Amino acid sequence: MSATSRDTTWIAHEFDRRAATYDESEMHRWRADQAVQLLRPQPGQRILDIATGTGLAARACVRITHGPQRIVGVDVSHGMLRAAAAASTSSYLQADAAQLPFRPAAFDALLCIAAIPYLPDVAQAVTEWRRVAQPGADLVFTTPAADGIATLRLIRQAAADHGLVLPDPHARLGSTDQIAETLDSLGLLLRQVRESTYLDTLDADPRTAYDRVLEYGFADKLRNAPAATGDAVYDRFQSAYRELQTAGTAQHVTMFTRCSFPA
Repeated sequence: MSATSRDTTWIAHEFDRRAATYDESEMHRWRADQAVQLLRPQPGQRILDIATGTGLAARACVRITHGPQRIVGVDVSHGMLRAAAAASTSSYLQADAAQLPFRPAAFDALLCIAAIPYLPDVAQAVTEWRRVAQPGADLVFTTPAADGIATLRLIRQAAADHGLVLPDPHARLGSTDQIAETLDSLGLLLRQVRESTYLDTLDADPRTAYDRVLEYGFADKLRNAPAATGDAVYDRFQSAYRELQTAGTAQHVTMFTRCSFPA
C-alpha cells in the first residue's frame, strides 16, 4: 500500500495500533518464515531486519539456524518494538528505514518484509541500506503481487464498476518483470523471485475492511467521491466480499525477492 501521501508519524501510529494482535495472523508468520528461508542465514552473520515489526523474521532466523544470531531489528513503531522485545532476545531500535543509526558496512545480510510499499522513497531507503551493508550482501524483501491482496482487489473492481479507476498500489513491484526493472534502476543484482499464494480468511466485518483501505493514498479518488457513489461502491464491494467469505478462497499473493548489493 502506498505511503506517498502518508508520513512516518501516521505509519507509526497505525502499527502501534496493530501491535497487540499482529502476531495472531498466521499469514504474517508464514511470510516471515518464507522470507528467512529464502535468505538462508548463516550462524554468526550480522543481520539487519528493516521494519521488523514484532520481530517475526528475527525469531525465524534463530529457528532456522538453530543458534544465536547477531540480529538487529529497526522500526518506526514503538508499539511493535515493545512487542518484539518481549518475544525475543534480539536487539531492537526505533529508527526510520531511510535514516539508519549504523556505521557503514555493518551488516552481512538484510531483510525487509512487507514494508517496502510503505516507504515514501524506495530509492532513498535503498541508498541507506547499501551504506550499512557489506559489499555483496544479500537483501530479501517481500511485496504484494499486483492485485494480490483480496480486499484491495475487490475495492478496485467495485470502484471500476461505478466509473472510478483506482491505481493498483502494488503494480510497481508486483511482478517478476517489474521487480527486475526496479532493481536494475537501483543498482541491485537480482538473484531470485518467487511468487507464493497464501489462502487467508477475511475479516468478519466488510465495513471494517473497507474503511481500512480508504485510509491509504491510492483510494483518494474514492474517498473524495460523492456520497452516493461511495455508497454504491461499498454495496458492490460488500456483496463481492460476502461471496468470497462464503467460498473461503481469499488469496493473498506475495512476491519474495532475493537480491544483492554489488561487491
